[in-house]
Amino acid sequence: MTAGLRLGPLLRYVDREAGGSATVWIEADRPCTAEVRCADGAGGSARSWQIAGHHYALIPVTGLRPGTETAYRVLLNGEQVWPLAGSPFPESTIRTPKGPDAVSYTH
Repeated sequence: MTAGLRLGPLLRYVDREAGGSATVWIEADRPCTAEVRCADGAGGSARSWQIAGHHYALIPVTGLRPGTETAYRVLLNGEQVWPLAGSPFPESTIRTPKGPDAVSYTH
């Protein structure tokens, strides 16, 4: 049986210093290998782990280009589970800063 997405994906982290990496979190309905594939070729994968019957994965995404917004897909055990087929919503994206000089924080 194919693993399914229970919650997520959720963008948990973007490297604000160099802009080349991010981390995506998911919860699956069973043990799996979770993978993020970006439209520009960046990506990463991780095995899920279990806590109290729940299966989670933190997927490190590397190879992102600073200063870009990149669409991504989530696969569990090689099967695409996100975005949902036929979804009317825009694609999920990872937006990276241009670099250390471009980062600004508003209070």
